[in-house]
Amino acid sequence: MGIKVQRVALDDDLSGLIYIDGQRPIIGVNSRHHPNRRRFTLAHELGHFVLHSDALAGQVHVDRGFRVLMRDQKSASGTDGREIEANQFAAELLMPKAFILAEISRRKIAFLDENAPLGAIAKKFQVSEQALQFRMLNLDLVPITL
Repeated sequence: MGIKVQRVALDDDLSGLIYIDGQRPIIGVNSRHHPNRRRFTLAHELGHFVLHSDALAGQVHVDRGFRVLMRDQKSASGTDGREIEANQFAAELLMPKAFILAEISRRKIAFLDENAPLGAIAKKFQVSEQALQFRMLNLDLVPITL
């Protein structure tokens, strides 16, 4: 897709960013974060690129002269429509429903088992258990209390 990906040491509350420098899109992910989180952040920022190119072109950060959208506390709160869509994109990309169903079936996990051992499945998909729990909850696969 012509996107340059860079690992960058950022503040802990900032997971990643996407910007256009006039040449091509660049996605930056926080090198200080766990590999699973970096992977989700990369998928999230890719979601912004695929879904929100118009927003990237229209949003200008005047101080530095580039267009930017960042993954931060606001994106995690689930209150911004674009952030919700980017999170959904990332979840669907990294944890496709059919693959999750196959893992649940293979491991003989009951859909209504709130105490199901999800760590092994999360490890297989290289995501956090929390990300897998949210994905399963959004798919109505199990009533998980977070």
